[in-house]
Amino acid sequence: MDKKQLEYYKQKLLQLKKELISTLRQKYAEAANLGKGEGKDFGDEAYNLYAKNIVLGRVETDALKLKLVEQALQRIESKSYGICIECEDDIEEKRLEYVPFARYCTECKSELEKTGKIKM
Repeated sequence: MDKKQLEYYKQKLLQLKKELISTLRQKYAEAANLGKGEGKDFGDEAYNLYAKNIVLGRVETDALKLKLVEQALQRIESKSYGICIECEDDIEEKRLEYVPFARYCTECKSELEKTGKIKM
């Protein structure tokens, strides 16, 4: 991958990181504020707990995505970006365009999903 492409993906990842951090802050604040100032009966409390768990589940998903973005930025710095961490072949550009933090080529990702052996 040439310098121009690496810079393109770096900027794309930095923008995604910024968006994820903003989203995480919003969702965490939303979860923290659920149920504040409302009448408290068992139904309200149960609903608020359920809604809070849903929001926190989304926070967890976005936090994982943020970790993957940060790892991709580290791979850019170490000059290993765009290389599958399983087979060490190039990751398809089409895949990187859609998932710029991809760690696996399409073939390895598919195989690892089948076996349940995806590395963090």
